Amino acid sequence: MGIQTMKNKLLLTFGLLIFLSSTAFAQEERTIQGTVTDSEGKPLPGVNVLVKGTNIGTATNVEGHYEITISEENVTLIFSMVGFEQTEINTQDQSKIDVVLREGTVGLDEVTVVGYSEVDTEHLASSVSKVEMDNIQTRSIAKLQEAFSGTLPGVTLMQGSNLPGSVPGTISIRGISTLQNASPLVIVDGMEQSLTDIDPNQIKDITVLKDAASAAMYGSRGANGVIIIETKRGTADQFMVDVHSWAAVDDPIKLPDFVNSANYMRLNNEARSIQGQSEQFTQQEIDLAEQGEYINTDWMDTIMERKAYTHNTSASISGGGGVGTFNLMLGYIEENGLNNYEGTQKFSARFNTNINIADQFELLADFYAHRLQVDRLYANTDGHGLYRMAWEMNPTQEVFYNSDLDNHYKLHNDQNPLASIHEGGAWNALYDRSTINLRPRYYINDNLHLAGNVSYIVNKSADKYERDTFKFYDGDGEPVDVWQNAVGSSQGVSRSQITARALINYEQNLRKDKDKIYLIAGSEIMNNTYTDYREIAKSSFFGKLNYSFDNRYLLEGTARADGSSKFAPGQRWGFFPSGAFAWNIHNESFMSGLTDSGFLNRMKVRFSYGIIGNENVDPYLWQEVVNTWGWTMRVPNPDFTWEKQNQKNLGVDLTVLDNRLDVSFETYNKHSYDLIYSDFPVPPLTGSYYLTSSVNIGEVENKGWEVSASWSDQAGDFSYKVGGMLFNNENKVLKAGYAKSDTLIFTDDPDKIWYRGIAIDNYYGYESDGYFQNQQEVDEADAKLANTMPGDIRYVDQNGDGVINNQDKVNLGDPFPHFNYSVNIDLNYKRWDFSAVGQGVGKRTGRLKGLEGYPVKMDGSTNSLGTPRAYYMNNRWTPENPDSRFPRVWTGSSPNAELSDVWLSDASFFRIKTLEVGYSIPSIGNSIRNVRIYLNAQDAFTFTDWEGIEPERDEDYNGNGRYPRMASYSIGIQATIN
Repeated sequence: MGIQTMKNKLLLTFGLLIFLSSTAFAQEERTIQGTVTDSEGKPLPGVNVLVKGTNIGTATNVEGHYEITISEENVTLIFSMVGFEQTEINTQDQSKIDVVLREGTVGLDEVTVVGYSEVDTEHLASSVSKVEMDNIQTRSIAKLQEAFSGTLPGVTLMQGSNLPGSVPGTISIRGISTLQNASPLVIVDGMEQSLTDIDPNQIKDITVLKDAASAAMYGSRGANGVIIIETKRGTADQFMVDVHSWAAVDDPIKLPDFVNSANYMRLNNEARSIQGQSEQFTQQEIDLAEQGEYINTDWMDTIMERKAYTHNTSASISGGGGVGTFNLMLGYIEENGLNNYEGTQKFSARFNTNINIADQFELLADFYAHRLQVDRLYANTDGHGLYRMAWEMNPTQEVFYNSDLDNHYKLHNDQNPLASIHEGGAWNALYDRSTINLRPRYYINDNLHLAGNVSYIVNKSADKYERDTFKFYDGDGEPVDVWQNAVGSSQGVSRSQITARALINYEQNLRKDKDKIYLIAGSEIMNNTYTDYREIAKSSFFGKLNYSFDNRYLLEGTARADGSSKFAPGQRWGFFPSGAFAWNIHNESFMSGLTDSGFLNRMKVRFSYGIIGNENVDPYLWQEVVNTWGWTMRVPNPDFTWEKQNQKNLGVDLTVLDNRLDVSFETYNKHSYDLIYSDFPVPPLTGSYYLTSSVNIGEVENKGWEVSASWSDQAGDFSYKVGGMLFNNENKVLKAGYAKSDTLIFTDDPDKIWYRGIAIDNYYGYESDGYFQNQQEVDEADAKLANTMPGDIRYVDQNGDGVINNQDKVNLGDPFPHFNYSVNIDLNYKRWDFSAVGQGVGKRTGRLKGLEGYPVKMDGSTNSLGTPRAYYMNNRWTPENPDSRFPRVWTGSSPNAELSDVWLSDASFFRIKTLEVGYSIPSIGNSIRNVRIYLNAQDAFTFTDWEGIEPERDEDYNGNGRYPRMASYSIGIQATIN
């Protein structure tokens, strides 16, 4: 489908929305009033009263009284409150309606947002999980990704960084099955957005769609899972201001334990002696260093000039009346790094409003904008470079010369980290995002409504840098180098996205309310335009049916067709169907004895199967690329198309003992095929030195299981909830190429290879067999690498040909976290509350790379920079320590730097993610209520045998230094003013 055709469909969708708006009309009105009480006759304040099929609503006052204006025709009122069962009452011939709400385990949570509609939670047949927002909004979370650590089974976040202005880590839902971007799709109020856009204080609800049956409504984008977020909206006749402010101090969890200057000298001399080189340091210098009379610079301490700290304040101003409701949410967060310049500031504003144009027509209008300002050093624009530089220094190097000159920095290998902070210049960036989201709805009746969605997103960015001229002098005061004046700026590539969607929703009780049907169908157009002249267009048609038969047998069916301009003509459309079945066993008559006694409250069995797709690639990959000399650089592929995935899911949900014990178990299998490899090497043509093509190749399987359980109870003023989860995912390549026997070699990563049975991100290297103990062993060994010396790793000759080469490399494991688990505790006593969350990984293999493992930085040239860690020094090979953990110390090139099992280590861990204690004050005066003051500690304790710095880090870490992983200690206050 061409882009012009998609634009035409976009205009048609706009026309439909305008038509919906023009159908609104006014009706005569009348007033309904009454009182809402509990089963004991006590008035209930704060009960939501909503006209079904509209957004017209109010809430009961402190006496439980309500008053609402409705149209003259008969309507249905919905009464709902957390902790009570929802009640619906028709207003026919009534002007006064008193309601008694029964206590229950479901309140507002009984409805779950799935796709573009809502379904009663008890009628869901697919795998859908909800985040408990109470545990999120009471914490001091700077970035929403942090809320997914140890929160939901099957969802992992390996948080590798606390760098201000960066994403803390990548969320993975049930494993990784693509070579492309594996991040889940994030939908915020019906719009595709990023988690980094969202202030946790603005969120009402988070739902995660984990299987194909639930995610198929997003067809082309659902293969990595879907996170649906609903932000808060105002409530009629309830004007209030909610404020949440907290401040935190951050402290590095673990810093590298570099050797001091005396031990550095010893190790340096030792390496040179083994390698037949002259030693660099005299015994006298070593003795002076041992006595503390020699240079001993702690470079990490030098560049960490202050405690990092964070401050966040957010406010929500909401209210409304008969015309509609509003919620204005403002946020400001400031993150400051470990030196006196680096940090970020983010300003955000979100305005959500519901406008009741008529009883049957409403408009949900949302406006959002944020500005992120990032301040970094010109020598450290990625935020990690300064720390890599500090790791490359050694303790015998001085920061300053001992002279009378001001700022007389000493350069080492043309660098000095402290000079980079104070004299290296500044780099500043601005990232702006603005969104408009309009969602008109026309309610034909209580059961049928038409809806539309028009949204517009624009992202812009710009950066600038400035550095003043600075001269460096040697110890004699002679100039040796100049950092010249530098000034510049650039405009980033801007992206605008416009989406239009038209929907029809039908919801109806059947067979005297025994059955219920949900039906949604619609079409969507999306267009992305970039200022570098790229353009992406997508078009979709979809429909979904949910049917509950006697609240016992549940059926779901989804079908979606997507077209994308990213793929070759004739290959642009994909079809993604799914289906699910569930059985509410607790509603069977033969279970009545157990349910009536309260022993069994819920027992549901679920099964689903579906196909979803992934088109998360750059545009134009199927086309030919020719360079300026006329050489072909990329071969066109007219068959380039969708990446696909089929999924099977089986789940069991069980609630027993008067809703105190809740258990859930799921097992799944995800089979991904036609994987997209965007840079597949092709034999070069004449004149080309590098030739690739974008192809669909290979198959990957992810299978696993998830189990979670929680127990909650109350005794007088004391209530508690204890929960935990355990889940595991196994990843395996089923086909690496076009045939099952193919092997796929990644030219850009020699330590990675695919073949059947291996994980997609595998460690592919040598198996070790101890160390060469002396020169005789080295001389007698045929199977060894060049330049092998005593103390070097002895590699296993797997094929017995007497040569160590790539043919001897084997699969050494994968870096994925296995047997993920978490535990959480919530305690409440009168006004006090306490919560704790622990998260861990039972099995993970990590790789020691760079200076984290080696005694030097392997930079491909000198291989001599950096300082060894004390852990390496204490566990290195020497003739006196032949059974050591690590090989000998070295400089320069070494066969020891090859990937082998020597450099792999146990990266399992358990971490106390959150400890929090709070105290609540119901009211202060007549206007301030729900005041809560709390203390919070995040990532304060870690238990691990990992030999590196941070076990939770991602595999992109090169081991040569990065911004430290931090623990955070905060104090916060929350309050409501009305």
